[in-house]
Amino acid sequence: MCRVWEVSEQLPTSLDVDRSGRSRWSQPLFWMARAAVVLAAVGGVWGTGWSAGLLPGSVRYFTAQEVRRQVELPDHSQVQLNQRTGLVYLGFRDQRQVLLRDGEAFFDVEHDLEKPFVIRAENATIRVTGTHFNVWTGQELTTVTVTQGSVLASSDKGSPDNNQGTVLTAGMQAAFSPGHLAQLARIDPARAAAWRDGKLMLDGVSLREALPQINRYLDVPLKLASSEVGDLRIGGTYNISELDQLVVGLPKILPVKLRHSDEATLLFSR
Repeated sequence: MCRVWEVSEQLPTSLDVDRSGRSRWSQPLFWMARAAVVLAAVGGVWGTGWSAGLLPGSVRYFTAQEVRRQVELPDHSQVQLNQRTGLVYLGFRDQRQVLLRDGEAFFDVEHDLEKPFVIRAENATIRVTGTHFNVWTGQELTTVTVTQGSVLASSDKGSPDNNQGTVLTAGMQAAFSPGHLAQLARIDPARAAAWRDGKLMLDGVSLREALPQINRYLDVPLKLASSEVGDLRIGGTYNISELDQLVVGLPKILPVKLRHSDEATLLFSR
């Protein structure tokens, strides 16, 4: 705002009018005045919003496309992003907030009791002060797996500020889906974070659950032709870089057949 005021002092006090009767300065001055008003208004509103904890003081966007990526957030927390994952970091006065949609990330959160770290995913909200955990999220399912420390995880309809939700400690996983209560389980944390080593571990899950994880690494996604196919179960450990071979080999390990198109590979019962 000070800079805008300094610029305004350089404006001419009087205007020369040309023969046509139109000011040579009218248009530039008009737009400069407008810009000054807008800048001052935005600066004032943003400063007030930040002081009240309603607007962030900093906003950063991080993304990983075809390869995994390690990033450092402005608060010095470390995050490893899986392929085709993006997140937005918002630095508020009283908390650190991350928006994660349709992706997967492993968090090593910098400890700060005065500024909790809050992740808002598709179906859940996770609140921590400092710990290690993995979040996988899509439209139909969000899983939170803790490897160290603890987190408070709640449905997206809950409010972590009111301490609603479930406390997860190391070795625990919570699965959130629309319209359902959180499903809790004890699992090997290394299984959930196997993608960090280029592996996909499926522990006898249904194809319905496995497909969102598999499709993250495929150029042409797999789709179910019927609900019966989705009930079939699959397990094993696979190299992420070789998942195309898994797709080709599915008819050899499950009673299914494939139908290929440019948009998707359909799975039919055999």
